[in-house]
Amino acid sequence: PRRAVLLHNDDVNRREYVVQVLLKVVDGMSMDDAIQVMSEAHQYGKAVCIVAPQPDAEDYCEQLRSHGLIASIQPQGGKN
Repeated sequence: PRRAVLLHNDDVNRREYVVQVLLKVVDGMSMDDAIQVMSEAHQYGKAVCIVAPQPDAEDYCEQLRSHGLIASIQPQGGKN
């Protein structure tokens, strides 16, 4: 099953750092996409980074967390 990887807003990490981590961790993410995800998380509290098969989604989530970001996964199209 495919899962959405969510980035959650936090009051610790600078926006520039979040963009750098997204570019490093998420395969194929462009600078514009990273800025959009960061902005959406900042404005709405969370944003979808990528939708991927469950094992990959878990890996992306763990990598984001290992860089100090708050991330979670949910079923694609979920309401979490």
